[in-house]
Amino acid sequence: MPMDTPDTKLPTGVKPTDLEQRLVTACEIADAARAITLPAFRTDIHAENKAGGTEFDPVTEADIAAEKCLRAGIEIAFPQDGIVGEELADKPSRNGWSWCLDPIDGTRGFVAGVPVWSTLIAVCYNEKPLIGIIDIPALNERYIGNTGKAWKETAEGSTPLKTRKCARINDAIIGCTEPMAMFSLGQKAAYEMIRRTARFSRLGLDAYGYALVASGRMDMILEASMKPFDILALVPVLEGAGGKITSWHGDTHFENGTVACAGDPDLLDQVYPYLKRVLD
Repeated sequence: MPMDTPDTKLPTGVKPTDLEQRLVTACEIADAARAITLPAFRTDIHAENKAGGTEFDPVTEADIAAEKCLRAGIEIAFPQDGIVGEELADKPSRNGWSWCLDPIDGTRGFVAGVPVWSTLIAVCYNEKPLIGIIDIPALNERYIGNTGKAWKETAEGSTPLKTRKCARINDAIIGCTEPMAMFSLGQKAAYEMIRRTARFSRLGLDAYGYALVASGRMDMILEASMKPFDILALVPVLEGAGGKITSWHGDTHFENGTVACAGDPDLLDQVYPYLKRVLD
């Protein structure tokens, strides 16, 4: 696991050892969560519907058990740190540090047997994500970002992550998890306009799509209806690999749930006019 000095200036109040210690813990709890989620994958596990009505927002016993496991590891190592998770109540921070957790990002895919679901772990200081982990248990891949660096870990070892250049939207491979469900009518129209201009698109990848952008396999992801636990772990991975991730307004305030991510930051300048138009 790379432990070099971060490539970017650390926020005031943060020491390199603060990050090193939390990165070790983040990887340890990712391993522990994997030991819960992977054996439950492609079994007859039951999914409850959190949304109710005609919407379907599933949660399984594996989601709950994995988040409890993640939280337990954090609370032992860093009892003053705050925790925000998808399934359980928030724990406020008492020292500026907080963790943002999604035990199974892509629960629909998990239930359907699609192997690109992930565990997302973000470590933040004063709400800024400094460490991010995208763990893909079914593929035995882990993508890690740490203040200006990003790498992929597999059974074969660690390799640096680097996005690829893509100067024109016409050459871009773009992605979105579920356009019919996550977009308003205006957002869907903007996405469709961009999709028709792009080289081609892929759907249903959840957080794995962002890992593919960080790996230089894809070029852009456009999504909406996202929560902090869906987004924050992605930021250090994308930025550490040379990419850019913002809201559709072009800032890093994700309160409106929109996300625009590109491996080549210049690519976003070509789509912001379409994206901002449907938000104004």
